[in-house]
Formats: sequence, C-alpha cells, structure tokens
Amino acid sequence: MKSLKLFSLAFFTYIMLTLYVNVFLKDKLYAAELDISRIWTASLVAILFFVFLVAGYLKPVELPAWAYWLILFVLSFALLPYGVIAVAFIFLFSMKYNPFEKHAHIWLIFSIILIVSIYLFKGVPLFNWNLRFELSKILVFLAFLSGVSLVYVNWDIRFKTLAFLVLEMLFFLGTFRSLMLLIFLMYILPFYFEERLTLDKICLAIPVFLLILYLSGSLEGLLVRIGFTFLIFHNLVHVSMPFGFFHGKLLFHSDPRWRVAFMFTLKNCYTYFLFGQPIADFGIFGIVEAYFLGTLLKLSERNVKTAVIVLATLIYAIESGIDAFLLSVLVLFGALYSKTNIETLK
Repeated sequence: MKSLKLFSLAFFTYIMLTLYVNVFLKDKLYAAELDISRIWTASLVAILFFVFLVAGYLKPVELPAWAYWLILFVLSFALLPYGVIAVAFIFLFSMKYNPFEKHAHIWLIFSIILIVSIYLFKGVPLFNWNLRFELSKILVFLAFLSGVSLVYVNWDIRFKTLAFLVLEMLFFLGTFRSLMLLIFLMYILPFYFEERLTLDKICLAIPVFLLILYLSGSLEGLLVRIGFTFLIFHNLVHVSMPFGFFHGKLLFHSDPRWRVAFMFTLKNCYTYFLFGQPIADFGIFGIVEAYFLGTLLKLSERNVKTAVIVLATLIYAIESGIDAFLLSVLVLFGALYSKTNIETLK
C-alpha cells in the first residue's frame, strides 16, 4: 500500500492547494467573476475519478503481456515516427533483457551529455525564455530517460547523489519545475520503498523547493500556477461531461497541451491535471482509464524499481496531465518490466 498512500497524500494535497487558490487568490486567476460551484463540481469529479483509481489498485485486472505491447504500439502512433521506432526497439531488446536496467549507466551519462550539448548549441532557457517551449519535448523525454536510469543505475550512493544534483541543475536551467520534481522523486522514492529514508535525504528537498520557488517568482506565483492548471481542468469538465469532447483525439495528439491551450486562448501549452485527458476524451467513461492507472500502480509494486518509476510518473502527472508518452511509461514499467521473470515479457 506504500504507493497508494504516498500518491493519495500528493493528490489530496494538490486538491487542497487548488481550492485554497480558487478561494483566496481568485483575483490572480480570473479576469471575471466565476461561479464557485464550478470549482466544487470539478473537485468532486476529480475525487470520483480518484475513487476509481483506488479501485483499480485494490482490485487490479491484469491483461496478458501481448495486450500491453499492443497498447504501447497503438500509443506510439501519437509520436510518429520516433514513438514507433522506440517501441519497436524496446520490444526487440525486451525479449532478452530490460535495456534500461542493463545499460542504465550508459543512458544516464548519455542523457546528461545530450542536455549539456543542447544548451551549448541552442541556448539555455533560463536566459532565453522562448527556448523553453522549443525544447520542452526533448527535455521531458531526457528527464524521463535520465530519471529511469537514475533508478536503475547500480552506483555508489555518492556518485548517484552527484548525478541527481547535476540533473537538478540542468533542469533548473531548463526552467521546468515539474521535471525537477520528477528527478527528485526518482532519486528519493527508492529510499522510501526500502525504508531507508533519512533526514539528510529528506533535506535535499529544501534546495530543490527553493529553486522551484525561484522559477515561480514567489510562493504565491507557484500556488497561482497550480490553481491555473485546475482552472483548465474545471473548464474541461464543464465542456466535456458527460460523454467527452475529443473522443480519444487528445490522447493521440502529438502535443495535447498545445491542443488544450488552443481551445481557450491560442497561446503556448497548458497543463490540465491528472484526470483532464480522460474526461476531455471520454467524459464519465474516463473512469475506465482511471481504473487502469490504479491497476498499473498496483502491478508496479512487484518490483521496487518499477514501483518508484510508476509512482513518480503519476505524481508528476497530477499537474501535467496524462498523454500518450506518460501512459506508455506507465504501461511499460507498471505492467511489463515489473515482472521479475524476463520470459513473462514475451
């Protein structure tokens, strides 16, 4: 139950913060008066979907391995052509071993070198804000590749901590607060699951939090950002219930956050909360996807490393929302790589 307990804490902390912002900082969010009942309705819908996620965790329905590979293959078409190539590559290697586990040190070093190279040749988003949007996709991919590698790499704790600090600084330079949180979770959660969480490890959250505050401008700025994501979510609830608005097109869109922003302002990319995509695509029937997420969380606990990756990804997705890439990560590590016997992956 460790995964569910920590995820529940993160989920309801986020919900309480959004309610606080929408009640006490609403002047920072809305240009016009908004009926508060819409916020309460969105909160109740979020809790309903959370209940089905818990149901999936408590009563998981496991599919055969081929079904999960089929899901990955279908999801890969949202990221043509690289998604299809990546899934084919992973599938072929997985017939013999987990490529992320066996070559973790290579992927970790490669990720760091590639991020540094991107900053050298393209520029640093911290000093050129427009680059933030141009580099967002590649930085998200490298954050997950480096984070997963950090979980699997079998290094001395000193070198692992050094790699963690380097990654945190690199994603700080990239101005992505959520990616800094993701890397922190990938580093700290193994200690949580193995009951080796000490005060010095917990204290590492302080500089990470301070850097996130710096990127946000202030604590109020960070809270308003959280509130804005939930503002997008309750708008999606308003236009998508009861039977959905996109009918699957959002999940398979190459840039779903841009698509959501296009609905409202035609600007940038908007995060839309954990259950924003299931509701926007399927309305009330999105509870099936919520159940599936809970199932993946439960199945991931067969292996400590996959439990870390899936839990970190779900906590990250509370703010960002689910997309084809994140769902692929959850399926791969929750349903497939969590099995200890490599033969069961075939």
